[in-house]
Amino acid sequence: MIIEPLAFESLGVRSQATFIETKDIRILIDPAVSLAPRRYGLPPHQKEVDKLSELAKIVTEKARLADVIIVTHYHYDHHDPGYIIPRDIYKNKKVFIKDPKNMINNSQRRIRAPKFLNSIKSLPSSIEVAEGKKIEIGSTKIFFSNAVPHGADERLGYVVQVGIRDGDQTLLITSDIEGAPRDMHIKFTEELKPNTIIIDGPLSYLLGYALKQEDLDKSIDNLEHIVKEGLETMIVDHHVLRDINYKSVLSRVYEVAKSVNARVITAAEYLNKEPEILEARRKELFKEENKPARIPRNLAEILKVDS
Repeated sequence: MIIEPLAFESLGVRSQATFIETKDIRILIDPAVSLAPRRYGLPPHQKEVDKLSELAKIVTEKARLADVIIVTHYHYDHHDPGYIIPRDIYKNKKVFIKDPKNMINNSQRRIRAPKFLNSIKSLPSSIEVAEGKKIEIGSTKIFFSNAVPHGADERLGYVVQVGIRDGDQTLLITSDIEGAPRDMHIKFTEELKPNTIIIDGPLSYLLGYALKQEDLDKSIDNLEHIVKEGLETMIVDHHVLRDINYKSVLSRVYEVAKSVNARVITAAEYLNKEPEILEARRKELFKEENKPARIPRNLAEILKVDS
């Protein structure tokens, strides 16, 4: 199994776009990229928009190679109705989606999911609701969890987790569970027992606002639990990499991983690159060069609301 993170916070944008290739199938999960509309009271820096354009091209190229595309939920850093990533990537693909009608919050059910589905219309060869399904393509197995909350409560809706098994290798992508602050978030992990997991990490940069200390503590406890269960590699990225102090937040997890000979790394480090956390460094970027981004119209549509 080849696992290729395409766009993540450690690569410079908001995303969890991941390309997976087995001997039977090529799969792309969540082909979308986005930026924070405001961070530290500042708009996106030009470096962020440049990086978004660069990674959008990579996601698009990989999407065209994919046989299967999976959309885990309807936030703009996980799906795109054609603003940045062209809709034609879905042409002749098998598409699996988060259920657009059940276990979903109002904004996604009434606006985002219908808009997305209308945008791709008859392009895919098939569109199927993912929740709870198991798909076999050759010797490759794709597992979908039931819907789980996007974090500690249900205000941001629900997501579908994705497992892919190829021989003795199993990958689990959690989507947006905000670091697993509830035991239900790790039930699917315990069932699949993955070798590698891609998990988003807690919203530590919003501690005291959108994240309670007790939920952060529980997330770290659950991350430690996952690492202890025979895991080889944890790619922890996305939400927690919006925190300039993410290494401190994850310090206990790093220590546990070291004790059991597991790896806890970012998507960038998995690709043997230095993390490039542009959003977390936005204040620094503006100090180095006061260069607010010239926002293209297509990106402006996404930046009207947060991801």
